Amino acid sequence: MPPRMEDRLRPITPQLAWRVAVLGGLAFVLFAIIFFRLWYLQVLTGDVQRAAANRNGVRTERIEAPRGDIVDRERRQLVRTRKAAVVQLVPATLPEAVLDQADEFRQRLAAAETERLRHKARYDALSRRLRDDGRASTTAEKRERRRLSALADTAREVPIPPLPASETELATRYARIGDTLRISPKSIHERVIRSVADRPFANVTVRTNVPLAQFNYMRERPEEFTGVVVTNRFIREYPRGRLAAQLFGTISEITDAQLGEPRFKDVEPGTRIGQSGLEARYDKFLRGADGTARYTVDAHGVRDDQGAVVTERPAQGSRLRLTLDLDLQRAGEQALEQAIQASKHQARAGAFIALDPRNGEVLAMGSAPSFDANLFARPFTERTWRYLTSDRTAAPLINRATQYPYPSASTFKPVTAFAALADGLITPTRKLQDDGHWKFGGRDYQNAREARFGSIDVADALKVSSDIFFFKLGAQADDRGRLIQSWAERFGYGRRTGIDLPNEAPGRVPDRRWRQAGHARYLACTERENVPRGTERALVTCGGMEKPWTPGDNVNLAVGQGDLEATPTQVAVAYAALANGGTVVRPHLAQSVDDGQGIPIQSFRPEPRRRIRFNAAHHRAVLDGLRRAAREEDGTSAEVFAGWPMRRYPVFGKTGTAERGIDHPDQAWYAAFVNDRKRPIVVVVTVERGGFGAATAAPAARRLLAHWFGVADRGFRAGAGAD
Repeated sequence: MPPRMEDRLRPITPQLAWRVAVLGGLAFVLFAIIFFRLWYLQVLTGDVQRAAANRNGVRTERIEAPRGDIVDRERRQLVRTRKAAVVQLVPATLPEAVLDQADEFRQRLAAAETERLRHKARYDALSRRLRDDGRASTTAEKRERRRLSALADTAREVPIPPLPASETELATRYARIGDTLRISPKSIHERVIRSVADRPFANVTVRTNVPLAQFNYMRERPEEFTGVVVTNRFIREYPRGRLAAQLFGTISEITDAQLGEPRFKDVEPGTRIGQSGLEARYDKFLRGADGTARYTVDAHGVRDDQGAVVTERPAQGSRLRLTLDLDLQRAGEQALEQAIQASKHQARAGAFIALDPRNGEVLAMGSAPSFDANLFARPFTERTWRYLTSDRTAAPLINRATQYPYPSASTFKPVTAFAALADGLITPTRKLQDDGHWKFGGRDYQNAREARFGSIDVADALKVSSDIFFFKLGAQADDRGRLIQSWAERFGYGRRTGIDLPNEAPGRVPDRRWRQAGHARYLACTERENVPRGTERALVTCGGMEKPWTPGDNVNLAVGQGDLEATPTQVAVAYAALANGGTVVRPHLAQSVDDGQGIPIQSFRPEPRRRIRFNAAHHRAVLDGLRRAAREEDGTSAEVFAGWPMRRYPVFGKTGTAERGIDHPDQAWYAAFVNDRKRPIVVVVTVERGGFGAATAAPAARRLLAHWFGVADRGFRAGAGAD
């Protein structure tokens, strides 16, 4: 007989019942959570989730605004913007080894610049010693100067490391990009290292102006070009090529350090801003306002440009109108080039500036050698960078009109004249004897070409550029403290002019305090380093301030020599003050910011820096000397201005010949102004290794003045004046 059902079923124990209850409760809770989550997603937030799903295939991107154009005073284009196809590499997709290479390259560049400055300081120290001693270099010193100059130049040449052999994937990527764009993988790697070293997080531009076929090929195959951005981008274009190339500057993506600056508080990462020149100074006007657009993208991230929706249109930057006159700029650069070619001493560099003495408007400004500004609109090679920055090529990237101070030689003599007249060392009619030679402080001073001028007053001395006359004034002024120095500072020497260009050099007006401080540092250094004073080792280690200030330093200053340093722009500001009766103008290149219709929305009229109070008789005496220098037979630039219509356009000019060291050719200067009622102008020209000022610089200035006033400039010949 089979057992009863209740006998076959085991009774449920309390423990088992508890376990079943717990598991059932957990299952109920889990199902309840899932149910309520589905109810939340489908009922409460269903619309939101559907919108988010739709956005999975949509991206929002910033549309870069084109920068505003830069035009001359007549609104003729100097810089414009155009759209170009570009290929870039994203740094975040590069291997760590390559990023480390870029970081090491950045550090080596910084160390190389420190080393270059050290060699240059040693070179300058040796030159200062020779100048103080008033002697020529020995054979050993010539050899040492050549060595230091070469070391300073080669210090810039930091080689870019090759691609690590272990990075085979990146080498393959470089090769694929190179085959498509017809660029060598080595060039791509060089651009990557230099760009990442300069701006670690900015995309690396591999090529601009990419042909349409290659552009489309790369854009349609993103899976084959990992880390590559193929897009259209605005680039700067310079239709005048080399003309005024040093003035405009460059643009690139904003750096992390710049993002923290108050002036860039509203600028987003990745925005390109002006980094130098006028592009930097007026960036907030030129930059414009970016827009935004929505794109549909597929699973590979490829966007559909046909379905793009612009949500906010970009606004182009404003037009910057300059005070430059395009025709005068072209004439000035041609005149400077002719002056360099005419030099008998293998000149290769120089600068000029022309400005309106009434308000400081810069009518033209140039520096030689120049370069094609379009180089900065595309990636360039290491060789090009070395050309732009090397001393062997005279560093075309430097604007010598504002960034390169020199001894300004006899163009400085009007300052000494005003100082001596104001302090009563001389009167407008008092004469000093110039016998061609003068002994002072154990040295024999003489005029250029050993000229003798006899008994002359201050106007005569300016006319013939008598060094002896001003040497004597410099010696007398040393007993009056900072007499010449204070007048030089009133005219604007030794301080920045305030021109609207970055990196302006302040120049230097040497005085007893400056020299004594340098000498004290020299003495302390020799003690600290335990090197004998006056030796070659001390010179190299501790610099060239071996001697304290002496009256001879003031004698040199009186004729614009010694340790005086001034830029052509500073000299132009000083001569503008002579021309306008004492107003020290602030030179400027920007005239206005215009809207799209060319209507000014903001004008620039900088206030003058200061006003010098001239004694009328003193002012007349100085101007008389400058006028006679360009007009009378014995004037230093009279031969250059032979045939010039002096009655209509009277020229007030001063030549200058700066000694750059016993073993170096002289530097030529000419500073002049014409106080025409309608079109007054100040012109300053300097030519390195140009010889006498009347031989190269003055003829270039005449060509500029001839163009400005429409004077026939045929048949005149360069002068050969003493200064």
